[in-house]
This record gives sequence, C-alpha cells and structure tokens, in this order.
Amino acid sequence: MQEQGSSVKLPCHYKTSVNKNFILEWRFAPISTAPEMGKQILYFTNNMTYTLGSQASRLSLVQNPPTMGDATIRLDNVRPSDAGTYICEVNSPPDFYGSGSGLIHFTVLMPPSTPVCKGTEYASVGADATLTCKSAEGVPSPVYAWSHIGSKTPLPLANMVQDEKTGTLMLTNLSLAFSGTYQCVASNEFGHASCQVTINVTGTAKAGVIVGAVIGVLLAFFLFAVIIVYLLQYRKRDKKDSQSTYNGNEISEDATAPGITETSLQRRESDPGTHFLERPSSQAESTSTTKSRLNIVV
Repeated sequence: MQEQGSSVKLPCHYKTSVNKNFILEWRFAPISTAPEMGKQILYFTNNMTYTLGSQASRLSLVQNPPTMGDATIRLDNVRPSDAGTYICEVNSPPDFYGSGSGLIHFTVLMPPSTPVCKGTEYASVGADATLTCKSAEGVPSPVYAWSHIGSKTPLPLANMVQDEKTGTLMLTNLSLAFSGTYQCVASNEFGHASCQVTINVTGTAKAGVIVGAVIGVLLAFFLFAVIIVYLLQYRKRDKKDSQSTYNGNEISEDATAPGITETSLQRRESDPGTHFLERPSSQAESTSTTKSRLNIVV
C-alpha cells in the first residue's frame, strides 16, 4: 500500500545463472482484472530495457541491468489507476528450476474525493425524505456522516436512519423543523471532503387533513347519538313519573259517594244504630217532593 503522489518500489528478487538468454518481464493487471490478463509494462532483454503503456514515463528499474538477482522496479507519482496486480517473471534458459514468476498486489491509499450530495429537496409535513452522499475515490473506503447545519435543536433520532458505509440518510415523518441545509462529510485516515443539500418542508400533509376530517365527523356523529339517547331516556322517565303521580281510575278514600249529601252523612254518624238509604235528591225531585226513607234496624 502506498499513498497517492508518492513513489513506490515493487520488489522482485531471483536466483539463477544469468546468460545471454536472460529475459525479465513485468506485467500489470488493474483492479477487477485477472492476473493472467495483465499487460506488459516493462521488458528487459539483450541488455536493453523497454517500458510500455501509460506508466512508461514513471517506471524504471532500481538496478539496471537487473542481472544481479534484483529485478525491482520503481513507480513514481503513484495514482489511483496504479492499483492492481503486478507480475514479475524471469526466464533464463536452460534454468527452468522454480516458477520463475511472482505476484504483488498493490493498493494506492488516498483521501476521499469530493462527494456528491443528492436527494429530496422539497417535501410536505408528514412525508419522508432520502439523502445520498458518495465519493468516487478514497482508499480505504470513506465513512460518511450527516449533520443539520444551523439547527439549534438536534433532530429526533427516531426520525433519522443513517448508513455510514453507503452515505444514505433517511428522514421520516417530516416537520417544519427539518427544513434547512444538510452537510455530508466523507473521511478516512488520509483526509476528508464534504458536500451539502437543502430540504424545504412546507404546508401540511394531505393525509393528516383527511384523517382529521374523518375524526371530526365521527366525533360529531358520536355526540349527536349521545344527545338522542339522552332525550329518549329523559322522555321515558318523565312519562313514567307522570303516571305514578295521577291515575284517573283510582278512587280517593276521602271522596263523597254520588247522591249522598253531607247532611245525611252527619245524621248517619249521629245515630249509629240506624242507617238510612236515601235516594239522591235529583231523582226525588223528578218523582216526588217528599223524600222516602227506609228505616233499617241493625
């Protein structure tokens, strides 16, 4: 591993009796390319060194000629594109002992490149928003951290889901407090870089308005039903009370029977041994002016 912009030596040592048939070859296979598909970048034969490809001007032999057991190469001004597999192969007939080749996996360490911030810029209250942050370069892989710039109060953690590896930030159930500028910082041990994106939260959520209206209607129906039930119960109780207070079929114990005058009652009370059956005055007047009495002795 080597930091970007520096120089690196890629070692290759061998043991053999060098003769005029000695050949040294270096090949390079970029990341995600199989080593056997590597392309030739340096070639030595007949005391002549040849460099090829995009690395030619930055590539050289540490020991030239490489005939003393050292075939190490030097690569200057290391770039991210230099990361990959380097293959050193020595061929010195008639010596065919050993494999004659070796592999070096080379990694270029570098700070994150300036990330790109994307995501929801306009949203309504109650909606969700997703923000993304990604650096094209950075070795080792950078980690991402989001922050709400200028916010006096921290956002509720229950409404935030952040992935440090992918750089994704999910905000749920937005309120007006979520409006503002969000900053993403990508960093590793070699440096950091940042980007920003702004979210505007406006209005009210349509779903919230609908739910509120439905709840209001249900409450109104409930209150109306309660009032109706109360009135029915009140009328029923009032009618029952009225019936218990007065009944037209009842006869009062103190009432005077029809046709019996107070005078006859007084006479009957004064003479307990005698009871008179007296015809009502209205009937007597129609038949005779003289009252008929029947003495009943008890």
